[in-house]
Amino acid sequence: MTAPLSASAPEVSVDWTGFPGPGSLTWQLLGQWRMALVMPRLLVLQAAHPVVGAGLAKHSTYRTHPWRRVDHTLISLQRFVYAPPAQRHSEVQRVLRAHRRIKGTDERGRSYSAEQPEVRAWVLGTVFEAMSSMERLSGRPLSAHGEAQLYQEWCATLGAFGLERDLLPPDAGGFWEYFERMQREVLEDNTEVRFLMRDMYRGAATPAQLEWCPPVWALMRSSAAMLMPGAVAAQLPRTYRERLHLHVGQADRALARTVHRTARGAMEPLPLRNRYMPVAAAAMTGQAVDGAREVPSTGFRLPGAGLLARPLGLVAAVASAAVRGPDRDTRADRLGRFFSQVLDQTGDGRIDAPDLQAMARALCWQLELTTDQEDKVYAGFTTWWEHMRSTMDADGDGSIGKDEWVTAMLRNCDADPGYVRDGVHHAVRAMFEAVDTDGSGAIDRHEYRTVFAGGRVDPGDLDRGFDELDVDKDGTVSLPELLDGFTAFFMARQASVSGAQLLGRA
Repeated sequence: MTAPLSASAPEVSVDWTGFPGPGSLTWQLLGQWRMALVMPRLLVLQAAHPVVGAGLAKHSTYRTHPWRRVDHTLISLQRFVYAPPAQRHSEVQRVLRAHRRIKGTDERGRSYSAEQPEVRAWVLGTVFEAMSSMERLSGRPLSAHGEAQLYQEWCATLGAFGLERDLLPPDAGGFWEYFERMQREVLEDNTEVRFLMRDMYRGAATPAQLEWCPPVWALMRSSAAMLMPGAVAAQLPRTYRERLHLHVGQADRALARTVHRTARGAMEPLPLRNRYMPVAAAAMTGQAVDGAREVPSTGFRLPGAGLLARPLGLVAAVASAAVRGPDRDTRADRLGRFFSQVLDQTGDGRIDAPDLQAMARALCWQLELTTDQEDKVYAGFTTWWEHMRSTMDADGDGSIGKDEWVTAMLRNCDADPGYVRDGVHHAVRAMFEAVDTDGSGAIDRHEYRTVFAGGRVDPGDLDRGFDELDVDKDGTVSLPELLDGFTAFFMARQASVSGAQLLGRA
């Protein structure tokens, strides 16, 4: 059985004393585009912690949506540092809510929880280490004074997350001793680390900017698969690299050095608005920072960004459903794609409770809901999972494979006209109520785009999908219309039936 959802958690009391602001070294460094270059090593060092590694293995969708993970991390860091106080506070609470359900037991029988204070402190510490390493790798290391200043600024972020400041050492010298000790005694070589260092580059989804020419990305991905593992290894601290028994050649070091120094040299002459990511650039130039959505209106879209491209993934699954002719039962094809591109969030070929939780978390993250609203979303997706588990999991192992799911869906839909209503409708209803931000009882075209837009979806397809769902042609999609569309998607035998394609042309 899936563990019941926890009660709504009260907001954590935060301390903003000493938080870095305009003119700080943190402001100068964190928002630069060059931070993206140290993200691979940052994610590896975080994943190497046994608690973080277990959370990634069981709850994260980064394997199937790597661009989204990078996107969310960079944007969240920007908003945390550069947004006005009220928006910073909202971002902290959003991060805390997103992690409060990440807990369980790892493959070695060890309990883990993302709410452990020492784990949060390690994650925050790696961000300071990343900023320092960004400068060192670019050939311009911080002075001892600059490093000490940056560290004191960043230590103030512990209070912002309600953490005691003694969770990290009091000065930069103590931090590096702590960092060395963590590498020797705590960090591990786990499957998530190996994936981030190697396999991620072999199968990463095509970035949105290259959808127009898949062969270009295929070539780039092949090159990345050969070059990136060595380049990332060359950036890792020596102690941890030795624990992983990684051999780093001169070519790997040269590549890493060249990339970082070239990036610094190329970006330094650029105007501030081009050197910094949009949230940071807006704050540093005195412009308003839009905290209502994932990005400011000036636009920041790393590949794969967008709520359902593919956190919920409905667009990719539904819009790609092939029309094979009016008389052919197309359900098996649709269901197979839906399983692979929507349900299997962790990319392991099976679905279980964490996959459905990941879908709910992606929805909540984008819409920035209150705790009570989030609880309703999670409850809807949990109910859907329990319905699937009770009617599909024949061997009782707590997970469902693709063939098992497709076969069971076809069998149950044929046997019970209310099968979709008793299962997926709970999640759809929860999603609708979360997306209907103005409480109008209907989703307008703007709200529809907010949820379903993404780099993998043609805007024309979105409009056609909206028009198909808008049966009464009043310019909105009501909850009954959306539920009918989902019912048709799962139950209609022919792809030509309204709702079978749901979000656009096949």
